[in-house]
Amino acid sequence: MTSKPKCFWLHMTFFILYAFTSQAQETGKWGDQGNGLFRNPIIAGDYSDPDPIRVGTDYYMAASTFESYPGLTILHSKDLVNWEYSGSVFNNLADINKDFRWDKMNKYGDGIFAPSLRYHNGKFWVFVNFFGDGFFMATADHPSKDWEIHQIKDKNGKPLRTTNWTDPCPFWDDNGKAYLASSRVGEQWFGYLFEMTPDGKQLLDADVAHMNLEDIKYNYPKGGTLFSPFQSTEGNKIYKRNGFYYLVHIEFLPDGQGCGTYFMRSKHIYGTKDDGTPGRPGDIGKYEIYKIGNDDCEGVNQEFPGQGGLVDTPDGRWFWIGQFNRINTDKYRVPHLVPVTWIHDWPVFGSNVKNGKGHMLWEMEKPIKGFPIVYPYINDDFNEPTLNPIWQWNHVPNNKKWSLTEKEGYLRLHASKASTFYKAPNTLLQRHFKSDSTFTTIKIQFDGIVNGQKAGLAHFTGGENYAHLGVEKKGDNRFLFYEHDEQITEIKALKAHQNTLYLKTKLGMDNITHWFYSFDGSNYIKIKNTYSIEAKGFRGDMVGVYSYNTKSDSGYIDLDWFIYEVNNKP
Repeated sequence: MTSKPKCFWLHMTFFILYAFTSQAQETGKWGDQGNGLFRNPIIAGDYSDPDPIRVGTDYYMAASTFESYPGLTILHSKDLVNWEYSGSVFNNLADINKDFRWDKMNKYGDGIFAPSLRYHNGKFWVFVNFFGDGFFMATADHPSKDWEIHQIKDKNGKPLRTTNWTDPCPFWDDNGKAYLASSRVGEQWFGYLFEMTPDGKQLLDADVAHMNLEDIKYNYPKGGTLFSPFQSTEGNKIYKRNGFYYLVHIEFLPDGQGCGTYFMRSKHIYGTKDDGTPGRPGDIGKYEIYKIGNDDCEGVNQEFPGQGGLVDTPDGRWFWIGQFNRINTDKYRVPHLVPVTWIHDWPVFGSNVKNGKGHMLWEMEKPIKGFPIVYPYINDDFNEPTLNPIWQWNHVPNNKKWSLTEKEGYLRLHASKASTFYKAPNTLLQRHFKSDSTFTTIKIQFDGIVNGQKAGLAHFTGGENYAHLGVEKKGDNRFLFYEHDEQITEIKALKAHQNTLYLKTKLGMDNITHWFYSFDGSNYIKIKNTYSIEAKGFRGDMVGVYSYNTKSDSGYIDLDWFIYEVNNKP
């Protein structure tokens, strides 16, 4: 990269000092404020482990999806603030592991997380590890197109079906060589650098048998080259700028260098030896290390968003998009955007940079102006012949149990037999977006409900806590009921002519879910029960529509519409 003229850096200093207008911390306002400013977070939903890239004047970002289907969401933006759905990578989760299937549903707190997204040789690339299923890569001409998915192989051509490896990131050097950084979870939670074929399909210094050994320090040439011997190394990223290689990771346990985000740099990707010569695979050199912020391990005093990635603009400005694990964000892992100033080739996060240190502020000018407000959520009246791809399912659905054509203008959800909510197939979901006030309202018709069937509106996490309000049929009688972690409260018996139900939730910054029902869509009645939303199973809160039967594989409901109202700006 060529050096910038002095006037450019003066402009950048002015931008950073002027751009931030408020030091207030997180409020119910977030994203584009419609007045030329935005507030952090840029997305107040649980798009965790964000990894952004720029392609021309377009920005893309990958985020974790864990057990949800389709797997691994890609978002698109023109201004780094407004993000909308672009595509999903993995439509074959049931082929990768049967535990993703609707009749298993055993991937809570597991599945797809901590991906890396790159653009190389005219294609989009994604690298991710599945716990127990190993290393995978995928390529596509565009995120909205079908992705070509491959299991990465080891040096011997065997599939890298490994346990507990995670957070991979690829890098292609100027000389054509390719590398991959990844971490091994366990008692020695360290980071390793592998040589990789340029097509991303094979690691040249990896042996699957060696890499499946438990709690050892892995050895070259069977387990890559150890570059980060620091406990809880994860969130790996690799960048190159001004002749420096940057190996980036976070640490979230105190046993290594202390919790925080770390940049390890050298003029050589394998570090520099004491005599100035390059390190080599299996013979690592040294790196200079720079820590971002002053984090404690509980997240209370975390200064800057942690796990994430760097992204630049065409005019040479740099930013970091990362997730905050803050107490005041309920341990949601939501993306935040902060400017980056390069000082002596180190990235300094934040504004008002003095003595090599910046400050996290919460409101600033949009980096790029002139683009409309968009969000990664939708309202839906189900009038289209195909399901909007922004929707996700809780695990891989049974496609024989839902339809947009059986009743025109409705989504019909057939009930499968299930013992509990978290074993109920075909729960349709979107992420909850925290704001001053967020309303979710649905209209369902339940002419087709049968004995043992439950259906309604739910808030839930990744397999641990949930609550829902809905209708249940017992014998010939139907009841409005509320359920919270298998504790059931009957609200009222329904009359024979009542076949339509409107259900609504309201949440604010206090995280308390208030529940309402109506029979006419105008007069809503609030029930006394409330639910405090949680972040469990590595997931924030999700909101969805469910239908299952505890007694038989029968019954259905028709979902007429789903409305999301989010008050996140003045």
